[in-house]
Amino acid sequence: MLHERATQDDFAPLYGRDAEQAALLHMMSRLADGNAGVTVIHGIPGSGRSRLLRRGMALARSVGVQVLTALGSAPSSHTPYAFVRQLRPPQSAPAGTKCATEPPTEGSAQRWCRSLLSAAGRPTLLALDDVQWADPESVKVIGALLRRLPSAPLGVLLTVTSARGEFPDACAALLNQAAAFQDGRGRLLELGPLGVPEVRAMCTAAGLPAPAASDGLWWERAARLSRGSPWLLRRALDELRREPAEVSATGLTTAFTRGIDAAGAERAAASAAQLAAGPRALLRGLAVCRGLVTVDRMASLVGLDKTELPAALRTLRVQGLIDFGDPPLLRLTDRASAVLAGMDGDERRQLYADAARWAHRCDADEEELATLLLNTVPLGEPWVPWVLRRTARTRLARGRHAEAAEALERALHEPLPPAERAEVLLEAAEAYAVIAPEAADRRLHELLSGAQAPPRVHTAAADLLLARGEPGLAPRAAAMLYGADGARSADLPPAEVRRCPTDVASRQGSTTPEPGATPHGRPSPDEHPAVLAARVWQRTLRGEDAALVRESCQKLLRAPLDGALYPRLATCAALALADAHGTALRELDATLAKAGHRRSPTLVTAGLLLRANLGLQAGDPDTAAHDLAAARSLVPPQVWHPSRLTALRALEIRLLVARERYEEAASLAGEELPPRAEEGTFWAHLLYARAQLSLCRGRPEQALAAAEECGRWLAARRWGNPALVAWRSLAALAHLGCGDDDRASALFAEELRLAGRWGSDSALAWTELRRGLGSPDPQAARLTERALGRLSRTSVSGPFVHATVAQEWAGLHHPARVDTASRRPRARDGGTEMT
Repeated sequence: MLHERATQDDFAPLYGRDAEQAALLHMMSRLADGNAGVTVIHGIPGSGRSRLLRRGMALARSVGVQVLTALGSAPSSHTPYAFVRQLRPPQSAPAGTKCATEPPTEGSAQRWCRSLLSAAGRPTLLALDDVQWADPESVKVIGALLRRLPSAPLGVLLTVTSARGEFPDACAALLNQAAAFQDGRGRLLELGPLGVPEVRAMCTAAGLPAPAASDGLWWERAARLSRGSPWLLRRALDELRREPAEVSATGLTTAFTRGIDAAGAERAAASAAQLAAGPRALLRGLAVCRGLVTVDRMASLVGLDKTELPAALRTLRVQGLIDFGDPPLLRLTDRASAVLAGMDGDERRQLYADAARWAHRCDADEEELATLLLNTVPLGEPWVPWVLRRTARTRLARGRHAEAAEALERALHEPLPPAERAEVLLEAAEAYAVIAPEAADRRLHELLSGAQAPPRVHTAAADLLLARGEPGLAPRAAAMLYGADGARSADLPPAEVRRCPTDVASRQGSTTPEPGATPHGRPSPDEHPAVLAARVWQRTLRGEDAALVRESCQKLLRAPLDGALYPRLATCAALALADAHGTALRELDATLAKAGHRRSPTLVTAGLLLRANLGLQAGDPDTAAHDLAAARSLVPPQVWHPSRLTALRALEIRLLVARERYEEAASLAGEELPPRAEEGTFWAHLLYARAQLSLCRGRPEQALAAAEECGRWLAARRWGNPALVAWRSLAALAHLGCGDDDRASALFAEELRLAGRWGSDSALAWTELRRGLGSPDPQAARLTERALGRLSRTSVSGPFVHATVAQEWAGLHHPARVDTASRRPRARDGGTEMT
């Protein structure tokens, strides 16, 4: 009851309500002197009306005023006189002052009024909370009491919901009467939202961690998120206090937002459950339609009569559930589920379906309409998949891959013609490719195993099968396209052949070209660019013959650009390792342009990472930084698959090392990567980058551990080409720093042998430079001169390689080095600012 709650709340602080408390203190002082008075506290639910009423009760008791209480509730709002029946004086009151309790009869409101007046043998306060839930008979009693109030030392303090001067229909007349009490001297206290200082005071008193000093706008955001509602703030702060270890200054905004969102949803669900049938149906329609349908049409959608609509809207506004917009939107929460709780499943699905059809007829915003369609059953109407597909393209362009995939998954539930279904499957695979390659594979398998796909779609599917973020997966992709024959053609090991989905790949698609498609049909497994590129890449990884690889790559690049593009990316990577850097960069630019024309962010991102790597090889860190920034802006790194994220981290660390920003590189290298990051080819590059960083910082033991781990990882895959990762010469430098000259000499000799077998000048130059630059051996100068001569015959920058090796040697002679370049701020997402 209110009496008990008021006792507990006597000393609880009320933030931002000083003027209201002063008005209540003035009222209670006058009431103690025998002067009657009326005060109405109104505002939306959660504004602190009940707490302020309890404060008024405490003030009344402090000056010797008797307090009688009544609390309105939705269940008792239909029971006659249930509200005023709660107004009983304490058991210790003098005899003859107890309120009348005779059963209500016709015209008994006057007797209830006389009974309440007789209870005021001494100054008495009637504290009436939530009068909007009072039964109609009790409202009449309170109205009659207000007309006779000056005849007794009686005060009335009541609370009622309101919004911008609107009150519930049931008690609007009562509020007008209270305002006119004693020639307009009745007080109406409207509780608005708390301001920024009050929000800050509440959060500070609750022990919330202070936000970062640089975030001067945090308190303004907190006031805006909470809408200045004391109830929402207290609820969210209570939840945050339960898990103090999870709330830090850095994660404060996220935790606070989550708490406010949960509190708003809870409040909306509780308020919706108390509504009558008409307003509740209207609220559910508003929650589903999200402003996409006019209020009049939505009222007919939920079966609400036009004559009932104004009252229902007013009820929802004064309960704080909707705003004053046209059409109105939910105010407390964005979660439709919060106000749809308890609704029959079939009824809910039908409501969503009807709302989607109405929204489409009203030419609603497509992205909002797509969100609505996510909750509907299949409608079987042709406009549905087109809306979902266009929305998915928009979200994909904004980097919202998961939301794009969700829209396309919903489109796949609609009945689609075979050709259109193949296109939707391809679009879904594109959305999944960066964030969930396994899900992309499943959709591509379904595409290849289903009805005949148009040649254009089949070509794009081949690209996505190949574009798993690393060229080394090209053989497996060829097997996925052609089964065991494709795997054998691509030199895939027998164990991998057995893992290939031959039952899917064996179903051949149509070779009949569609309008605008390429005139040639599907090539045989031996002729497909994926298979040819896989053979070239396998030779490159094994380091067999750079000249033969260059020749094979030139043949591959003569194929037209209207085919699969990812084999061209793998070809460009092989050309760069074979010292055909200029050709690789030129063909890579053409391939990137074509991938952009096809609107494939997966291919463009992979191409940008490759071009950044080529930029580092050529000694152009500025261009590499530009490409990395472009890749990050195209697809947010937080949604990247771990294998692709590993490639980004390796390139960023190498770039920072090249710029001698060792502390930033060390911070980035120390960040924990998500699970499965070790599965991709680029894990070796990340280990190499960490080893090079440790060596440059004067930590040869750490460098040796990372370099040898890189070597073990590569050896397990039989990838011995030092042009890919020159880990042996790097480990040899680390051995020299640790004093093991014999092991260093063995590693130098092994890498020189493998580099000679591969036959590229750049691979030999790296080993010779590392061996000769800082060695006291008389032959060291000749090795350095020969290495620089080799680099002059390639597109690799000799000064850049020379400077990089010099940094590594300097780390051996000057331990624990720090940055020598200007310090620059770190960017978000754990990355670095590259531009």
